[in-house]
Amino acid sequence: MENHFNNQRVLITGANGFIGSHVVQRMVQEKALVSVIVRESSDLWRIEELKKDIDIQLVDLRDTLSIDKCVKQIKPDFIFHVGAYGVDSRQKDYYIAASTNIIGTMNLLNSVKDIGCKKFINVGTCMEYGDKTEIIQENSCLKPDSIYGSTKASASIIAHQIAAENNINLVTLRPFGIFGEKEGSHKFFPYIILSILEGKEVNLTPCEQYRDYCYIENIMDGFVLAAKNEDIKNEIFNIGSGEIFKLKHFVDIIYKEVGLKNQPNYGALPYRTNEVWRQQPDTTKIKSLLNWQPNVSLEEGIKRTINWYQANKEKFIGTKR
Repeated sequence: MENHFNNQRVLITGANGFIGSHVVQRMVQEKALVSVIVRESSDLWRIEELKKDIDIQLVDLRDTLSIDKCVKQIKPDFIFHVGAYGVDSRQKDYYIAASTNIIGTMNLLNSVKDIGCKKFINVGTCMEYGDKTEIIQENSCLKPDSIYGSTKASASIIAHQIAAENNINLVTLRPFGIFGEKEGSHKFFPYIILSILEGKEVNLTPCEQYRDYCYIENIMDGFVLAAKNEDIKNEIFNIGSGEIFKLKHFVDIIYKEVGLKNQPNYGALPYRTNEVWRQQPDTTKIKSLLNWQPNVSLEEGIKRTINWYQANKEKFIGTKR
């Protein structure tokens, strides 16, 4: 099968983040001509070994003129817009969230509308939906309960309106829980794995919340399928395994995989104030329209993730990564 991205100009925002770094890796593997947009202050440790294969543009998404110049200079065939503020729950500044997530997205689309591109992949988030007891479909009511969720929801609505008006081939993918290599140490899976590897106590909430967690490489497959498909435009897709489990279920698999018999300290931490208790995506649409399936099982994904942290634990010791 021909390589769809071979020698195609691909622009990736948020390339230094967990998801963005995996997009960079996949596009380098696909032999694309990769340009990335990162802020000057960004720590590029996740893409360190890929630096020689990519063009790095030090630009802030909020800087309208610089983004316009950058996009028009690169003239990308494909854009993967992954950059966002607030993914880390410690990022709570309302103004930075709005200017990065909403204005930043508008800046990109405003530049693209003059030059065109084959596909603009807008990466949304399940946080746009908020807490839901029912199974979440793409047309479910958006009731975000964080500044991250609300600015991302706003950005998605505006992006689709601008794309429709200017005939930009745009698709939004809304991932649910993702785990895998290179995730930040404060996140659920890495926190547990690194604590175990370093012989530290694992302090958790009672872990009764339900989550859908899907391995990062499965998510990347979905990104690639969405970008390749020229016929499907102005659509929104949920992407996740479609199955939810209590957080305890994932903890049990990690403990089993590392061969530990003991338990973490459940209940040592309180639940968050606006805790999301349940989010189960309906993934029928992406499976039927894009023919996507998660190929790597939960257990296999966890095994690969543990192996990566075992081999790279020194990257995290004494840092805030």
